[in-house]
Amino acid sequence: MVHPLKDKSALFDFHPPTLFKHPPIPTDSDMPITLTRVNTSARAIMETPFSPLLASPVPGHDHHSHAGGICPLKGISHDYCRPQPGDKRSPCPALNALANHGFLPRDGKNISPFTIYGALREGYQISVLLAFILAFGGWFILGQLRKVSLWDLSRHNCIEHDASLFHVDAHKEDEYAPTAVSNSLMKSALHQGGRYLEGRMTLEDVANIRTKREKALDKPLRWWQAEIARGEMAIAIGVLGGKDAAKDGLDLEVLRLWVTRERLPDNWKPNHTQGLRKTAPMAKVIRDRMEAMRKGWMSNILDDEQTPIFSPTSAVSTERIF
Repeated sequence: MVHPLKDKSALFDFHPPTLFKHPPIPTDSDMPITLTRVNTSARAIMETPFSPLLASPVPGHDHHSHAGGICPLKGISHDYCRPQPGDKRSPCPALNALANHGFLPRDGKNISPFTIYGALREGYQISVLLAFILAFGGWFILGQLRKVSLWDLSRHNCIEHDASLFHVDAHKEDEYAPTAVSNSLMKSALHQGGRYLEGRMTLEDVANIRTKREKALDKPLRWWQAEIARGEMAIAIGVLGGKDAAKDGLDLEVLRLWVTRERLPDNWKPNHTQGLRKTAPMAKVIRDRMEAMRKGWMSNILDDEQTPIFSPTSAVSTERIF
């Protein structure tokens, strides 16, 4: 079976749907792409308002309020619901997905480190120790003593950092970084992944991409931001890729869905506990490989091709992708 993302050139035809607007009425020529799930080519996957990992197309968008953190349509379930006007989101797809599935308050407001801790435990099956470090360590870095919204996490050069794989860098004069996904960087990451296992983002892929992104910076990341950058991808691959993700990586379509739609595949549940014992060695693989490339001990295969290098401060989507 040919993997749906094998034709990587088609990834550059991605045109995301617009937030809070109904999709256009399809013409007859659009029918094979927008209304069926038979076509599983990369072009179809990137243009449809739904994913082959979902049970059905994304339904029409009914505006409603998430006041109090509860969705009146989904109730206390963990079914997906897109953010509504006034909801807050962060640059972190992991936390945004937890809010969109109701593990965090759906409006993204009035969040404490205890709220984050519980959501990481329940939604991603993060271990007690790792969830505690992520939740309370994040509050320490932010310097907060009160509840916050997810948008507060976008404060530049705190938890948020430059050289993200999916978001453009903040302008130097901006206190908060963009929370919308950069279409260009997302397409670049999908194009540059899958070099070691077809259709999968491996730790080696992440090291190559991160090295190329950080090389474009005017100044290097602070050491703790670099650790966060490596650790967040190690956790993402570890949680979403399953118990063997350290060697098998993460399906590129799962990654695309998680980052651009900020949602989990239908009926997905973690199949293991992701703790420090799994995450630290995975982050070390990324760190060691990046260090070897920086010192010239190893070449970066992405430097040997004409892969587009997207500007860290341009091509940002002004609208959130859902």
